Amino acid sequence: MRSSRRLLWILTVMQLLLAAVGLECYVCDSAEDAECATRPGQQLEVEECSQPNDECVTSITAGLTRRGCLRRLYPNGYCAEPCDRCTTSLCNRHVFPVDRLRCYQCSGATCIDVSTRPELLLPCPVYNEKDRCYTNILHLSNTQRGCEHTNLPPDCPHVCLKCNYNGCNAELTVSESHCLQCTSNRVASNPDCQREQLPEQPGQCALSNATVTQCVNKVMYGHRERCFTHHNNQTEVLQRGCSTTMGFFPTGQLQECYGDNCNAQCQDIACATCNSTSDPNCRSGHALKSQQCAPGTTACYSCEQG
Repeated sequence: MRSSRRLLWILTVMQLLLAAVGLECYVCDSAEDAECATRPGQQLEVEECSQPNDECVTSITAGLTRRGCLRRLYPNGYCAEPCDRCTTSLCNRHVFPVDRLRCYQCSGATCIDVSTRPELLLPCPVYNEKDRCYTNILHLSNTQRGCEHTNLPPDCPHVCLKCNYNGCNAELTVSESHCLQCTSNRVASNPDCQREQLPEQPGQCALSNATVTQCVNKVMYGHRERCFTHHNNQTEVLQRGCSTTMGFFPTGQLQECYGDNCNAQCQDIACATCNSTSDPNCRSGHALKSQQCAPGTTACYSCEQG
C-alpha cells in the first residue's frame, strides 16, 4: 500500500513539474525570416506556451509559414488547413508540408554550376501546391535560380526554364567547347596548323600539337558555338579558331563545325600553279596564285626545262 501511494505521489510531482515547465514551441514568421519555412529548427526562437493543454502549430496562410503556440496564434483554437499540430516540446521543427517543393536558390556566377552545391537546394519560402522551380540565364557570368511563387523575375516567362519536381533546376547553364587555334602564313609558316598530307603516308596528315593551342567557346544553355577553319589561297593564310572570336572573312574558304576540336581536320595541299612562258613571276616564285590540289595529293613540284 505504501509503495502504491509513493508511486502515485511521484507521478503527481512529475505532472506538476511538467506543468510548471510548460510546452515549448518554435516561434517564427516567414514574412520576417525566410528560414522559418526553409530551415526550421535552425537559429529559430523558442516560446513557452502560457495556456494549459496548448499545442505547437505550423500553419500556412497566403503562402507564408508561421510557427508557435496554438492559443497565441489562434485564440479560438481553430487553425485552418494547411496546419500541423503537435503536443510535445519543439515538435513543430519540420519542413511543412512534407511535400513542399525544393529548388536550387541562388544568383550570380556561383549559380552557373550547382552540381556540387547541395546547400543551395532548399524548400521554397512561399508555399504553393502548384509551385515550380526556375532557372533564369541572364548572361555568361550570371544565372538566377529559385521558386516561381517566391521570386520569379518579371521577364522570366520568356527566357526561363521551369520544372516541377525537387531539384529539377540543376542544369548547367554555361558550358565550354574547345577548338584548335593557330595561324599559318607566308612569313610564319606553321606546319602543325596546316596539317598537310604526309608524302610517306598517303591519306594521313601531320597532327602534331607542338605549335597549336586550344581556344574556348563559352556557350549558354540552349545555344551552340562552332569551330572554324579559314583558308585564303591568294594570301596563303590559314587560320583555325573559335567562332566567338572569329573575325570577318570577305574572301577565302570558311569551314565551320560543331564539337570539341572538330576543326582539326587535315588540309589538302594547295600549290602555286604557273608557267614562266606566260608569267614572268613563275621563275622567282613571287605573287603567285595557288590552286587546291585533288584530294590525296601529297606534294607540290617545280620543274625547269632547259
